[in-house]
Amino acid sequence: MKPSSVNNIHLPNDDERRKIFHWLKRISSYTAWKRILGYYEAWTFAIEKCRKLASESGKEHSSQITESHYIDALEGLAHFEDAVLRLKAGDKLVFKYDVNGLFALADRPRSYWGNYLVRVDWREQPAIEEPSSPGATSFLNTFKDLSEAWGECSDILESKWLDDAAPYSFGSWLRDQLASMHFPNFLVDVPDPKVPLLISTGNTIPYSGIWEPVEVPKSVGFSLFKKKEEPKGPFPISGCMNYLHAGSPAPASRYEHQDESFSEPVTWRLLWKDTRYEDGSIPAEEDEYVFQKPNGATDDSSATSETDSTMIWFETGQPAPKAGRWLPEDDLSVSIVVQAGEKLPMHRGRSTRWVFASD
Repeated sequence: MKPSSVNNIHLPNDDERRKIFHWLKRISSYTAWKRILGYYEAWTFAIEKCRKLASESGKEHSSQITESHYIDALEGLAHFEDAVLRLKAGDKLVFKYDVNGLFALADRPRSYWGNYLVRVDWREQPAIEEPSSPGATSFLNTFKDLSEAWGECSDILESKWLDDAAPYSFGSWLRDQLASMHFPNFLVDVPDPKVPLLISTGNTIPYSGIWEPVEVPKSVGFSLFKKKEEPKGPFPISGCMNYLHAGSPAPASRYEHQDESFSEPVTWRLLWKDTRYEDGSIPAEEDEYVFQKPNGATDDSSATSETDSTMIWFETGQPAPKAGRWLPEDDLSVSIVVQAGEKLPMHRGRSTRWVFASD
């Protein structure tokens, strides 16, 4: 059935459905999140520079950007890097908000500073400025870039509230977004699986992928002597497709009507099971993905290449390429000082990966 709240909800046409399908694949891709990693690295590097500048100017203890903030960012970066590596291996659980949700863990320091800057706007916290916090301009600029790149794709992540409706509805906001996006000249048709896989709101989602709310014909009356018939198509769409996460309860569908926003229980139909990267390859179509943020850019692939060398990681047993302070990835609250060429040690009796912190 269509949602009971209104009868004339807006539904996407065929061209809009192709665009939504392409867009959901794009923002859930390895390419998207590897790109965001570059902005996270740049921001973490800016925090490191803040600490160095504060130390050099005698403001190490008065700067609003503290050593604990740097350690938090390093820990978030480690989670982000691990998430990207797991995604590249085909693991979609990194998008979830549970013990597997590495992107959610990586977002904690970014969310902290986002909330802090909101309180600055509300004049509840002092502004972060160069005189008191050397390097603040670079810190704020890289944070803005990271947050914009993150925000372009972050709705693909599972909500912390499992009773939230699916994030995307088809209304004025999404129509405007589609109109502003870049799409290839040729868009593939939305899949129409011959064998339908249907799941109702509240039941466990079996596969990560793109699902769409549909109308399902009512089954004939109950009979003790007749096997229950499986629903057969066609299945008219009744809402906006979304990327849903395996192992979580299927959400309600979100709708817009004029100034009203509401959600309704629905039946979701699997359009596309996300098996990308499980064979070790990256789909060729990802070479053509275009992203718009930060700053309305349509091509900022240089973000990652510029930051690939900002963070230095080496394993236990490898010689340190630089003298200075190094932090164990799995325990960023401690550090060691080693000389250039000295082999990086084990930590607490185990091999680990070490991140270079400062000279």
